[in-house]
Amino acid sequence: MFGSEIYSKRFWEVDFARGIALVMMLVSNFVTDLQFFLGYSEHRIFWKFFAYATAVLFVSISGLSLWISYARGRKSYKKYLLRFGKLFGLGALITITTYILLNRGTIYFGILHFLGIASLLVIPFYRLGWKNLLIAPIFILGKEITQSITTTTLLLLPLGIMPQNFFTLDYFPIFPWFGVFLIGTGIGALFYPSGYRKTEIKTPDNPLIDFICFIGRNTLKIYILHQPVFVGLLFLLYGGLPNLGV
Repeated sequence: MFGSEIYSKRFWEVDFARGIALVMMLVSNFVTDLQFFLGYSEHRIFWKFFAYATAVLFVSISGLSLWISYARGRKSYKKYLLRFGKLFGLGALITITTYILLNRGTIYFGILHFLGIASLLVIPFYRLGWKNLLIAPIFILGKEITQSITTTTLLLLPLGIMPQNFFTLDYFPIFPWFGVFLIGTGIGALFYPSGYRKTEIKTPDNPLIDFICFIGRNTLKIYILHQPVFVGLLFLLYGGLPNLGV
């Protein structure tokens, strides 16, 4: 796919990478549910690394995808605000739900909150293109500063500044995760300048790849639905969940 054809088509390889990231996130979140609700404690180091690798892939792909959208000329501020409203609004709904249902671990600034904020925060960085790869380490290394600061308020959570003994099930502060987002943006500028590929990649004829691409095209819907399914499944299998008080 080259030239004008790209404006009406998606890149299968981006959908595939997003689908892989989603599958990894589903696995990681299910293990987290087992740990939180049922006390599963096996292979903690492996699952911690797996969760981190999953998040890096998911966030960087999000940055790459938004670069493609920007590079195709979709620069409407209304579009940016609508994307922010949808993602951050869903994140707020998750905050309310976890606050009501869980004894601890409320999600105040999770992946959806972060992606909503990042979709606005990235706007002035688009003009830097591939140079975002040089800016990204500032946000990544900034984590070392923000983590050394403690506060008594939750208002600074988006920056990575937490109260002592703070615990949440999902946390994606700007430092360091916006740096990872910018890495995706920079990679997008390198490999998809002006919103199209620099090099043709043949579309594979493989049912498994087609399926992964399909879920990659429906990431948000699946993400919203997966936790109620997981928690409901665990409830049915184990007849109650300690951290839900049932």
